[in-house]
Amino acid sequence: MTPVKTWSQKLKKWQKDCDESRAKVIMSPPEKSTILRSLPFPGVVLIMGARGKGKTGLAHEIMRQFHSRKHLGGAILYPEVLSRKKRKLVPEWVKIVSSINALPKKSVVIIDEAAQVAHSRRSQSAAAVKLDNLISISRHRKQLILFISHHSRKLDINLIHDSDRLVWKEPTEAHAMFERDELQLFTRKALDFFSTIKGEKARIKSTYVMDLHHMRFSCFNNGLAEWWCDELSDGFEDMR
Repeated sequence: MTPVKTWSQKLKKWQKDCDESRAKVIMSPPEKSTILRSLPFPGVVLIMGARGKGKTGLAHEIMRQFHSRKHLGGAILYPEVLSRKKRKLVPEWVKIVSSINALPKKSVVIIDEAAQVAHSRRSQSAAAVKLDNLISISRHRKQLILFISHHSRKLDINLIHDSDRLVWKEPTEAHAMFERDELQLFTRKALDFFSTIKGEKARIKSTYVMDLHHMRFSCFNNGLAEWWCDELSDGFEDMR
């Protein structure tokens, strides 16, 4: 006669099944996809990776494609001192704003150097409250918000929890070693993905995506928006 399993045994089996299912997904190759298929609208996306690997360029291309295919506006959050300087570098349909409150509805929003507004040590500040409000109502305002950062360690943990997708351009070994505990495994997986791609140009075009809703992984290649220039990504260096 087969003994009746206790709740404790059932729980252990359930945990084992979940771990095995998750491990299978993580170890499987990412599905080949595109920008529009991989990213949600509306939604919140965190783009990470090493310096000079195309994070900001990717964000502008995402904005361009959603504008072209879905007729959405665009907006970029810059410190006020940089706003006028950057205005001439982007199309007229892209708004340059210096306040979270000024970000428009029905748009793709780029927040570069995300640690400037989402620092883990500023969780009680007025700016952090505004950021939380922006994220919580982004769906109602029909916004796709693209946060850009080298890694997540300096970011408020709530931003990571509330993201719909984590996106990697090529990280470094240091990113995998010193990333937040929750993301070390996935950053290591992203590093492994890029290590299989031959050629610097091919790696810069490649993007690795983690779907936090369905625990799926995908990848795509991206080009650059026709207005792209390095000046759009180096502005914060002048402020340091």
